[in-house]
Amino acid sequence: MALAHALAREGFAPVIATSAAYADYIRGEGLDFVAVRPDADDLTSRLGMDMGQIARKMAEDDRFLFGELIFPHLRESFEDIDAAAADAIAIVSHSLAFAARIVAEARGLPLVTVLLSPLMLYSAADPPLGSRVPLRRAPGSSVEIAYNRALLWAVAHAVALWAAPLRHLRRELGLRPRYGLDLLLGSESSDAVIGLFSPTLATASRGEAARVFVAGHSFHDRFLGNAALAPELEDFLAAGAAPLVVTLGSFVTRARRDFYRDCMAAAARLGRRAVVLAHDDDAPALAEASPRHVFVAAYAPHSQIFPRAAAILHHGGVGTSGQALRAGRPQVVTPFLGDQFDNAARLARLGVARVVDGKTATQDALFRALAALDDGHAARARHVAGIVEQEDGAAKAATRIAALMADKRQEQAAW
Repeated sequence: MALAHALAREGFAPVIATSAAYADYIRGEGLDFVAVRPDADDLTSRLGMDMGQIARKMAEDDRFLFGELIFPHLRESFEDIDAAAADAIAIVSHSLAFAARIVAEARGLPLVTVLLSPLMLYSAADPPLGSRVPLRRAPGSSVEIAYNRALLWAVAHAVALWAAPLRHLRRELGLRPRYGLDLLLGSESSDAVIGLFSPTLATASRGEAARVFVAGHSFHDRFLGNAALAPELEDFLAAGAAPLVVTLGSFVTRARRDFYRDCMAAAARLGRRAVVLAHDDDAPALAEASPRHVFVAAYAPHSQIFPRAAAILHHGGVGTSGQALRAGRPQVVTPFLGDQFDNAARLARLGVARVVDGKTATQDALFRALAALDDGHAARARHVAGIVEQEDGAAKAATRIAALMADKRQEQAAW
């Protein structure tokens, strides 16, 4: 959303192509929208699972995202994006939007690949920190970097073996074969690669910095059209000390009542009040049974509630992590799946967070992590916030894309 608005300010007419579930929100912000299959109903119907079960399966099985959620719908996604791109001058896509990259290549359109988290850099100099792969986590020599590069190459080619549907569709369309990270992430076939995350989270080598432009974090949380806190929440905040704020974002948050109760209990053991942001299905029951020192809500804008916190306990999603960094509050991060483990490790490396594996978290583990947050974490969080609050990744990315398109126009004119 933030990038689309920034591109509009650069004079473009952005169209967001994504799941039908977001149509009203996107159009409500004055942006054009095209639905792309699958949506949540398609997935739950085909798999016989609700979204909470899907989230849990993703946390258990690394292949589930590709094998059950993306690739079975690859052709449908391609057809929808291809139709939407009939009058397009370029495609800007998420690094895992395989169908979008195929459309760009098939139509000969400029392609900008956006990396939303530093994990997707797959950097040999600053490798994935949450991975089970035996990488050198802090390579201090050219030999260790070369080792990481070779191991990442091998892993990428092994993972690419899962991508048979992707190779088949490319072959059917007459596109040349691609391999490894280029097949999976478009690392070599993109006209530009832009990272929409804070440079404080990633250290790119000179060669990687030339390949990837890290624009900074992109902030936009007007998702529900309400940037203010509810009056009841304002009253709670005003009635006592700054609380612990607990959130699991918008995906892994389903069916986590026991987790939220453990967070409430850990806060109580510390003598802390708490604000718990739970899923719509769980918030009423949690609120009814919660003690007076806890406020439960289904939603509050992170940009508004995080600065009012004493500490923030969250899942490590990159959007939530960026908001927590900007708020300048110490964090406990409880990753469940995907890039959350890498984000959590990077936040801990920054000195602003403690980490507890969300899948095995207990009340005692959460209590110990919260109790371990000290003045050093708080001071470091304030320092990093001074950097992150100056970032406008969407604006910088849009400027870079505008420059790319200007270069493309000059090249065409020269012909």
